[in-house]
Amino acid sequence: MKKAKITKIDTYKSDERGVIYDCGKVRIISRKQGSTSANHQHEEKEVLFLISGKIELEVGEERDIISGYKKIEIPGNIHHTVKALTDIILLIDREIR
Repeated sequence: MKKAKITKIDTYKSDERGVIYDCGKVRIISRKQGSTSANHQHEEKEVLFLISGKIELEVGEERDIISGYKKIEIPGNIHHTVKALTDIILLIDREIR
């Protein structure tokens, strides 16, 4: 019987806001309270999974306060910003065309 293969998850990017881990199509984002992520737009749809913490999400003109265990679908070509109101963990799945 084979044993499970366990490998380290590579860091995609790291800065003063936190770390983004590269899991292939999905990335894990760890952000510190008070940091801002995204603040951009792109052609492809993006799906965020808020695993822990609380964020202020701005998508276009809409603003919401969201806390853990939520799925957030952001259409392509719309400006969006994520502000960490607490330390947060997000999974991000972007549909690459």
